[in-house]
Amino acid sequence: MAAKSEVAEFKAYLTNDDGTVKVRALNANKEQFDEIHKNMEEYKWVEGDFLLASYQKNGTHFMWEIMTMLLRGSAEYIRSPKEACMIDLFPLKKTDAVFPSPRVLNTHYRLDVLPKEFRGRKTVLVIRNPKDTSVSMYFHRKNIWEKVRKIEPQTFSQTLSTFLHDKDTHMGSYFDFVEYMWSLRDDPNMLVIFFEDLILDPVANIQKVNEFMGTQRSPELVEKIASATTFSKMKKAKISDTTPNPKIDEHLLTLLDKPMSIIDISDRMYRKGKIGDWKNHLTVAENEMFDEFLAKWPLSKEIKFTFV
Repeated sequence: MAAKSEVAEFKAYLTNDDGTVKVRALNANKEQFDEIHKNMEEYKWVEGDFLLASYQKNGTHFMWEIMTMLLRGSAEYIRSPKEACMIDLFPLKKTDAVFPSPRVLNTHYRLDVLPKEFRGRKTVLVIRNPKDTSVSMYFHRKNIWEKVRKIEPQTFSQTLSTFLHDKDTHMGSYFDFVEYMWSLRDDPNMLVIFFEDLILDPVANIQKVNEFMGTQRSPELVEKIASATTFSKMKKAKISDTTPNPKIDEHLLTLLDKPMSIIDISDRMYRKGKIGDWKNHLTVAENEMFDEFLAKWPLSKEIKFTFV
């Protein structure tokens, strides 16, 4: 993995092995970027761990909770914040103190820009339809990033334009991410789960994850996990049951220009978790523009997205 940074507005990139793919990192400054990505480069995979890969706002928190419950054999909520397992934002050398193996590490990066140590591992990929993703990205920016970082506010139309056309956005383009990750779908170490399927039939899809992970949990526990991870229950639990961790909070503060507690972030992180909310936000003209874009995107014919 090669990385380079530019000085003005801090930008850093992860690249694939031959340098033909460049994905912009999320990190706020060079010191943070160097620490996190040095940790990635030096990391040795621990057998028994799993990787969760998904684009931003595609159900990462949802699936991470499910996978960790399956690993632990319990439908009890995970009290420590998931962020300590997010290799994009949290130094891996500090993860052990919060989440010892076996655990579920998670990333928003496409796998070809990560070090080889993270490729070919047991990985669950979650994909959400692009229209709902774009809306959720807008509210994530508005309700969290615009509150804690010195960035200019955007209208939904501006965010939508960035989502559709800007490849130099943090964590890269949704469409580039899905294209590459979809190409790995037949790898026996990859399980693809659609966010919408998880919402519409949680028991069946959690069972798929259970079988893929080899956790062999009972049908009764799978049903309990499905019940515990409904959106309303998850949001309530993550606000009331999350235990503050000074090691995590201290690091997360380095991401922010203005402080915000992990509890407040969780409250803002879980917004609706619904299918088809895009209909409440895209104008007729914006939806037509989106459909024209998708008509030219080859994967829209191959992947049968659920939009409503």
